[in-house]
Amino acid sequence: MKHAHVSLLLCIAGLLLGTQTVHAAEDACAAQVDSAIKQAYPAAKRSGSGYKVDGARIQLPEALNPHAVVCRTWPAHPELTLMAVPLMQQEDADAGTNEGDLELLVLDTGNGSIRQRLRLPARMSDDAVRIRSVTFDTARYVVAPGQIAFGVRIAKEGSSRPNPFSETALWLYTLQGNQLKPVLNGVVVEASGGEWDTNCAGAFEQTKRTLTMAADTHNGYADIAVSESKSASTNTVDKAGECQTHNAKPQRTTYRLAYDGKQYVVPKALAPLD
Repeated sequence: MKHAHVSLLLCIAGLLLGTQTVHAAEDACAAQVDSAIKQAYPAAKRSGSGYKVDGARIQLPEALNPHAVVCRTWPAHPELTLMAVPLMQQEDADAGTNEGDLELLVLDTGNGSIRQRLRLPARMSDDAVRIRSVTFDTARYVVAPGQIAFGVRIAKEGSSRPNPFSETALWLYTLQGNQLKPVLNGVVVEASGGEWDTNCAGAFEQTKRTLTMAADTHNGYADIAVSESKSASTNTVDKAGECQTHNAKPQRTTYRLAYDGKQYVVPKALAPLD
């Protein structure tokens, strides 16, 4: 019993230490944001909880704000820190429209200097289907020998209750010398939608996709296998007035993405909304 008690304490201590390590890494990453912004945008002026530069607003990291700066130490290359900086030219909650670019920065984790950067025009622009989050995907996407890509996921959702809609799309980027290069220009990894009477009756569908690196190669890059699972359901009101859900059998499909020398070719069926 004594040994079990000691083992439990050691397990709890390990979990606490792991949590502290994650928080320390996040704090260290957040601490680089101000210096990175000052390096990347020398004309930036502090304004409230962010900065203004060339007619755009930069929001410092803040919970539940999809337009805030996001950063993460890259596990595959801990000497590097990834940072996504939304540059918002327009934010209009009443009109439901936003306009902005997204700039990706790769920093030296040790001294905070900027190694590479890439600006993505209009990547933060939306309207009725709003961006709800921007996150880094640091799974080990080994696209070529000695070359690992990192991902950026952008989640969006619609505002219509009778016609719910959401999607999360993934983009992949690699480091090539002093350049940050896009290699996968958007694949929807999660999507859901439907139409209902806002009470019970309606039809819904959900799609989930996972990406894995394949053994086959084209133009020096590994193919990407995309495994898709699509499920559908309908809701109806029975004779007793109860809402019943009927689930269809999931449909599974596999796609293969090949590199054409510039980027992976993405079929229209997998592409995100414009």
